[in-house]
Amino acid sequence: MTHPRRIVLLAMDAGDKHLLREWAADGTLPALRALFSRGLVGDTASVDGLYEGSTWPCFYTGVNPARHGFHRMIQLRPGTYEFDRCSPGEFINQKPFWNHLSRAGKKVAILDVPLSGISKDVNGIQTVEWGSHDAVYGFRAWPQELEADVIRRFGRHPAGECCDSPGRSVKDFRRFRDELIAGVSKKCELTLHYLEQDDWDFFVQVFTEGHCAGHQCWHLHDPAHPNYRRHTVARTGDPIREIYVAIDRAIGEILAQVDQDSYVFFLATHGMKDSVGKGFMLEEILERLGLVRRPPGAGHLEPMSRRLFRTGARGWSRLPRPVQRSLRPVVSPMFGWARDPETTGPRRLSDRLDLAKCACFPQDNGDLISGIRVNLAGREPLGIIEPGAEFDDLCRRLSEDLLAVTEVPGGRPLVKKVMKTSDLYRGERLEHLPDLLVEWNQEVSMGSKAVSSDVSYRVRAASGKIGVVEGEYRYCRTGDHRPDGLFAVVGPGLQPGTVARTVSVMDFAATFLEWFGLSCDELDGRPIGEVLSGS
Repeated sequence: MTHPRRIVLLAMDAGDKHLLREWAADGTLPALRALFSRGLVGDTASVDGLYEGSTWPCFYTGVNPARHGFHRMIQLRPGTYEFDRCSPGEFINQKPFWNHLSRAGKKVAILDVPLSGISKDVNGIQTVEWGSHDAVYGFRAWPQELEADVIRRFGRHPAGECCDSPGRSVKDFRRFRDELIAGVSKKCELTLHYLEQDDWDFFVQVFTEGHCAGHQCWHLHDPAHPNYRRHTVARTGDPIREIYVAIDRAIGEILAQVDQDSYVFFLATHGMKDSVGKGFMLEEILERLGLVRRPPGAGHLEPMSRRLFRTGARGWSRLPRPVQRSLRPVVSPMFGWARDPETTGPRRLSDRLDLAKCACFPQDNGDLISGIRVNLAGREPLGIIEPGAEFDDLCRRLSEDLLAVTEVPGGRPLVKKVMKTSDLYRGERLEHLPDLLVEWNQEVSMGSKAVSSDVSYRVRAASGKIGVVEGEYRYCRTGDHRPDGLFAVVGPGLQPGTVARTVSVMDFAATFLEWFGLSCDELDGRPIGEVLSGS
């Protein structure tokens, strides 16, 4: 079905659907309340096990992670034990849906879609990372003269390029909140300006400020978080709520300028909640199970590196924004190694582990769902596990052993489930993904109250095979992702209502292509029939 009317997509990166629904219902978010009441509304789900890094690439390519291969900004290079910084625009081998629209003669404006690269043949305009949570390239635009035009008219995003900063004071949190709100306002101005510059067939703008706020400020929103302090919140307010209000205000202003013949999509991708991952315990658990071996002295590397990250990040947060931008190409790799030495430095895995004696090793995939890679013979340089029956047996035994680990005290399972990636996905780039995905039990308590802003919670766990292990979550993020989201659509002839099923984040690329009469048969996502048939 071909639709002559244009699409305007306003998206909220990591917008939590539960907060959006609650605050829309009570009138805190009036623009979204109006949109939900007169639109077709439905729930979305990101890709199982890999939603932290794969959500946006799956959204714009319409294919599953095993086909595009991207799940993390730092990824293992297959055939090695080295981890490289992964630039999605160059790494992902599947074309974004806007490339297909461009080739069909449709005029597009693609603004700040996270984890995407510049499409130099795009028929229209594109910006990458003017305001973004995930900073890979820094701000870029196409055509190239657009970059100068954006800077001249709107300047740089007030919040800078990196939101991670341990040890923020009350004053720092207030400044962080104000910078994000100012960024939302500037992004609204930018959107309105370029929306009026042409008769676009497809226009998208993504608000990413809620993503940063969710990671850094969840303990200022959620009284159940161990870092929640009533006297602190009395001085900072709830930055998440205030930034959602700012985004809602911006959406209202933009929608007021969209003509009545256009179809407007709102999309909130993967959500946000408290950070309850236990990935920091995985390596020690694997070592206790006899599957990971360390060379002498390797155990001292991680605490030193974590201290380096926290100390350096405090100083970084106090540098002027122009100085941060100039130093970022040098400093970012150093901070990356300090935060995650096992994944961000090519030499660090071999420094930490005796790979010739490891049956498997952690492959970073985020805090809520950890990755494990089997040291497979014929695939890894020093692989010791044979493909086939031995591989399957190791995965089975490892799953059983992880599911047997329980919190102390309490007795609840530390791990909710263990997924074999090849059971979830098929594709030519499966080898870029972890072999096993370990989903930590989100119902396990976050332990005792933190004694400092740098330690969010402590965990003790045990099983018959590993004895008792203890760990501390020391990263500055107090909120982390959930896979569920929502969408709403309004437009001529589209009746208000609710989509009875949950749609995949991969379905949107197929829907947009089908909308303009283009083939989507090669995609894993399927067109959202409820939208197409009702419009």
